[in-house]
Amino acid sequence: LSANKLLDLLLREGGRRRAGPTFGIKSDPLAQLAFLFSALVHDVDHRGISNRQLVLESDDLAILYNDQSVAEQRSLAVAFAVWMMPEYGVLRGVLFDEDAALEEKKKDDDRNRNRNNNREEHFKFRKLVIDLVLVTDIASPERTQIVKSKWKEAFGEVILTANLNQRKGTKRGGGSGGGGGGNDGDRDQDR
Repeated sequence: LSANKLLDLLLREGGRRRAGPTFGIKSDPLAQLAFLFSALVHDVDHRGISNRQLVLESDDLAILYNDQSVAEQRSLAVAFAVWMMPEYGVLRGVLFDEDAALEEKKKDDDRNRNRNNNREEHFKFRKLVIDLVLVTDIASPERTQIVKSKWKEAFGEVILTANLNQRKGTKRGGGSGGGGGGNDGDRDQDR
């Protein structure tokens, strides 16, 4: 299941109601932003070579990232290096009010509490993005197993029911498959 489909499942409104709880994602704009940012950056600077091949060839990136989720870690490093550039300070300031809070340097308690809260929010955002991008390394059996167990624990029947309902609708002719083989949507659902 892709991040895009999960977000759609959790936030769906209108004609088809979502099935089950959203575990706070629907009411957490920071988590929603982390999902979207992760989707945008998960393949940044990807070389088109699998992590396994990079490791087998002792590529510089494989050595830098200790043979663990090499492409994903590279994407995160590049994404956050760009994110922290001065050009994006205004955006970070709007989202997390970090620069404005630091520049004022007022010592009153309310200001300090807000400053700490903004740092915590930025830390939470960064942690969510890191986790979301690292789980895209589907070739890592250990990571895949951990992710599957966590997803089943958190979303279990909600995801299973949604997948079964989607597949039933596709088999009845409601799908958009165009002929001989499966489509990318089916492949994404099985993730």
